[in-house]
Amino acid sequence: MSVAYFTSEEHFSHFTDEEHPEHAMRILAIEQELKARHLWDQLIHIKGEEATIPDILRAHSKGYVDQLHLIQPEHGHIYVDEDTQMSPGSLRAALWSAGSCTSALDALMRNDYQHAFVATRPPGHHAEHKKAMGFCFLNNVAISALRAADQHHLQRIAILDFDAHQGNGTIDILGNDHRFMICSSFQHPFYPYSHYQEGRYNNLINTPLEAGTGSATFRAEIESAWLPAVRSFAPELIIVSAGFDAHRDDPMAELCLLDNDYHWLADQIISLATPRSTPVLSILEGGYHLGALGRCVAEYLQPFVKHKA
Repeated sequence: MSVAYFTSEEHFSHFTDEEHPEHAMRILAIEQELKARHLWDQLIHIKGEEATIPDILRAHSKGYVDQLHLIQPEHGHIYVDEDTQMSPGSLRAALWSAGSCTSALDALMRNDYQHAFVATRPPGHHAEHKKAMGFCFLNNVAISALRAADQHHLQRIAILDFDAHQGNGTIDILGNDHRFMICSSFQHPFYPYSHYQEGRYNNLINTPLEAGTGSATFRAEIESAWLPAVRSFAPELIIVSAGFDAHRDDPMAELCLLDNDYHWLADQIISLATPRSTPVLSILEGGYHLGALGRCVAEYLQPFVKHKA
């Protein structure tokens, strides 16, 4: 089956200033690299949709969503936390980002595709049930996961988060829900300065990494901590928080992964998905060095494109 690439020009509505690392050029850098490697034409390109309020309210409180609408500025920027800029179009972009993810989910559930990659912004995995943070307003992964459980009646959904920063928002929303297994690798101690323990959340596998961690240690940790657990869980759906800021060139973290580590990660995910033809939904999170981001997304997608037949 084909690999679907979901995106939307609505991400341009979320305008951040020139100094902010989360900006529109991230999506353009990915597109440029995919075209340079002749992967672009091998993907099925689909424009996402705006998220529905019922989907949003599964993951976020009504009061929080109402607050986002109330504080959205008419011009310029405000900061909803010390890192997260909000412009007049930010909420619209966030709704389209989440909706692109749920559109991709529904396409996978219809068996239209075996894998979907969602390249939108703003990212989502730091957004908690009642709180925006870390460049994130709406938690795309949690919104998609809860829709998969409630609307598509899935009972075993694995969430794999290899961003350099722990997906605290995903854990906040989905922690201790037996329908989900959350695997999170991240630099520690580091933003968001949380280190949730497995004893607090019975569906969480933490993989904290020291600054300077490179390929060998990272791969060994994933092989020992994630792969056996996910195989035992036998997920009906795999959702990936695909952050690429653990690359050694990325200015936002201090891990030392290389381009081909993301090719390796895709191979491992495919090995988990293949035995049961499990659909895989990958959602862009971090990645702030434009060159490294484009290369690593291309490395990550290449095995899926090759495997599509």
